[in-house]
Amino acid sequence: MGLEILRGQFQLLIPILGMLIPIVAIVAYYVNKNSSERERHTTMRELVRNGQPIPPELLGSLRDFEESDYGDTRNKRSLVNTLRGAVINISVGVGLMSMFFVMRPNSWLWALGLIPACLGVGLLLLWWVGRPPAAAKPAV
Repeated sequence: MGLEILRGQFQLLIPILGMLIPIVAIVAYYVNKNSSERERHTTMRELVRNGQPIPPELLGSLRDFEESDYGDTRNKRSLVNTLRGAVINISVGVGLMSMFFVMRPNSWLWALGLIPACLGVGLLLLWWVGRPPAAAKPAV
């Protein structure tokens, strides 16, 4: 009897650990990012304190923030990535709907494909709204 109770507790432990792994990975990523940013800022402070110029490599993320105008290539690349994500999500959604419909025609499983498909439609709308306005065409 004691072994059965112990086995039941371990069966719950596996899904809980499985759900904790991505959380631990995300926390580790942000801790590492915070540590590297702190080191970068310490290096910049030391360079300024010693009167030396700051290399442009250390100012990389700051320059990206300053140059984010509507017409720059970074914004265009972001729009292309948004469109790419929209097409991928819509394609995955349609593929899942087709697969589940073929597997079980009289089931509701095909509706699971609506999740990525709707995400793709949302990204498509985001891309549509974020596009720069088209130049006015002269009347002929």
